[in-house]
Amino acid sequence: MSKPFELPLTIEPEHELRFVGPFNRPVVTIMSLRNNSALPLVFKIKTTAPKRYCVRPNIGKILPYRSTQVEICLQPFIYDQQEKNKHKFMVQSVQAPLDADLTDLNKLWKELEPDQLMDAKLKCVFELPNVDTNAENNSGGAINSGSGSGSGAGSVGANISSTSADGLKSEPKLSSDDMPSNLPETAEIVESLSGEVKALRESNSELRKENLHLKDQITRYRSSAAIKQVNEPYAPVLAEKQIPVFYIAIAIAAAILGLLLGKYLL
Repeated sequence: MSKPFELPLTIEPEHELRFVGPFNRPVVTIMSLRNNSALPLVFKIKTTAPKRYCVRPNIGKILPYRSTQVEICLQPFIYDQQEKNKHKFMVQSVQAPLDADLTDLNKLWKELEPDQLMDAKLKCVFELPNVDTNAENNSGGAINSGSGSGSGAGSVGANISSTSADGLKSEPKLSSDDMPSNLPETAEIVESLSGEVKALRESNSELRKENLHLKDQITRYRSSAAIKQVNEPYAPVLAEKQIPVFYIAIAIAAAILGLLLGKYLL
């Protein structure tokens, strides 16, 4: 029988990356890569959600018939069981050419042709801790405590049922365990917003005072202008009264001068 074809790169796990919560803290899973060929293998790991994951290393080389491990860290987030997870990873690999410089993998990767790459896709699966496992652990503790104290089988059964019920009631809270982790950020946001509101109120109060001051100045200016307009018509009247007196004085002076000249000539 012929030997079955073996891919140059073997990935473990092969199809899914599982992350077990709670997700209010970083969750790490390990991916194993094995080179099954007689040539060095260069790989690069990509994801559809690069801001959610930290991959170390995301690019590297594997010597012939050797293995390496990649650490994938999921960043804390608010987990919702109703939300569908669409995160995926893609492992790209290629057998390094004989004359390739393996000291600068980024430069080597840019020089490769896309049709030379081998792709493998894995989907991400989010899981919460098993409820049944926690209930069994709690019930086991209750049985041990009951036998140590010398209590009867009835009290042991009651402890088991009560512990299991408590585990079932408290377990759904795991889906919201990550919410307290965001409380400090929320408090900082509320505090900063309250400070901005306070500053806006102070600015509004100052603008109101300035507006009232400007209104007061405008009122004073209008009142002073009105007084001047009331006093202005009396000046022409005085001028009109002064003009006839001036002419009368000139006429009297001319008459006196004429009399003097008449007397002198006669």
